[in-house]
Amino acid sequence: YHHLSPSNAAAVRQALLDWYRPNRRKLPWRGDPPPYDGSTAGINGGNGKQTKKAKKKTADEKQPSISKYFAAKKATAPKRENGDDDANDDTSSTLATAASSTTSAQESNDAASPQTISAYGTWVSEIMLQQTRVEAVIPYYLKWMQSFPTVHDLAAATEEQVNSHWAGLGFYRRARMLHSGARLVVDKYGGELPQTVDELMTIDGIGRYTASAISSIAHGQCVPVVDGNVCRVLARLTGVANHIKAPIFKDKLGWTLAQQIVEAGDGRHAGEVNQALMELGATYCAPNGSGIDERDPLRTFYRSTRIGREMAGRLETMESMDMDEFVSVTSVSRGQNGCKLCDPEGISTVLLDISQALESSESRGDDASAIIGHAAFPTAPPKKAKREEVLALAALRCLMTDETGDGVVEKWLMVKRPKSGLLANQWEFPSPCVWNSADAKKEKKSSATAGKKSKKRKEEQQPSDVPIIDLAVRRDALNSFLSQIHASLVSDRFDICKPIE
Repeated sequence: YHHLSPSNAAAVRQALLDWYRPNRRKLPWRGDPPPYDGSTAGINGGNGKQTKKAKKKTADEKQPSISKYFAAKKATAPKRENGDDDANDDTSSTLATAASSTTSAQESNDAASPQTISAYGTWVSEIMLQQTRVEAVIPYYLKWMQSFPTVHDLAAATEEQVNSHWAGLGFYRRARMLHSGARLVVDKYGGELPQTVDELMTIDGIGRYTASAISSIAHGQCVPVVDGNVCRVLARLTGVANHIKAPIFKDKLGWTLAQQIVEAGDGRHAGEVNQALMELGATYCAPNGSGIDERDPLRTFYRSTRIGREMAGRLETMESMDMDEFVSVTSVSRGQNGCKLCDPEGISTVLLDISQALESSESRGDDASAIIGHAAFPTAPPKKAKREEVLALAALRCLMTDETGDGVVEKWLMVKRPKSGLLANQWEFPSPCVWNSADAKKEKKSSATAGKKSKKRKEEQQPSDVPIIDLAVRRDALNSFLSQIHASLVSDRFDICKPIE
């Protein structure tokens, strides 16, 4: 059911290439001259729904930067607007300068002679783009390539230099793996990234997706590339009733479907085909894409829109059974066919979502029903329980005499996080954890095993209920934590021996 015939795959592939080449976004890692445009604003708002990422972005823009709190108190100091909470003023200023100088230098070149796409540049961009918006990555990429233009330059850099260039992008483990991977490439491959997927996957931080992207985009190898955006396109293209994070989809059969498209026809230009699929998933086939936009190259190929129209037609003619019964019968029938790609509950979920949306819709015309069907694919991923913590945080400031002996400088006590785990090796205020939901859940299970408790008592002790930690407990945790790091402090002018009151 989800298989693409050779002729259909070839038609999809050609439609993607015909659309991608004249319409793709101009980006530095694609070898384009400036100006660059990574924004998808005004492109993927087809069904009128605001995505969670868009809502989060709007909320984040209203938050003041933490750097504002630590900014030098000078009347002439420039004010930042909508700054990144993870980056300081110096970083933002440097990024702006890097972007400006790089852009100016490139604009002086012949616009008809774009830069060559390099394996190293593709590698850096793909790592930066993981869980980060394209428009946010562009200035970081330009600054990075200006400071570390080759694998050798990156391998020779210090950890502090790498972290300072990454500050603001988040997920710092990516920077560490990129740094260690560069050193391996220099030691093992003489500074030249290999061409095959298997060889690339031996490098630290490079998995199947990144290896396939480098191999196809930079080296022209005919291999597919599958990420969340591609899975969304494939789900709507072939009617996959599953979520894009399902292992059977994103790690196995999704690659088979993408391979059918990439290898169709003469199998050439695999890099462009892969980028077209990813570009489409980020623009017209984004979560809130309509599926009927005339600018969408696959609008005539989507099975999702056909399912929506067929469901609307069945609602109009259904007499012998109601919609719930139809969904039940259809789900059982499809389930008997043994589809490995669809979630066991995915078919009924999709059909119910479509039927409920159609019943509440003011219109059941072709366009309205197509949009509803398109929005039902892929299904929503299951929600994971979030880890919650309560920290006892201390912001300790010390006024110290400067090097001249005449002035005073302001210093803040910061501690370095562990070498592994979240935000590894990053600096933060002293902030020991005094409660976390994971430990609370373990304690609850242990208590339940030790003895029976009333249902009311269990409901009162849900791990999701974050407790209010007593001030004395937080103070004791901070004093204990600070006493442990006191011996490692270089300066004795931080008077932390005295307990916090």
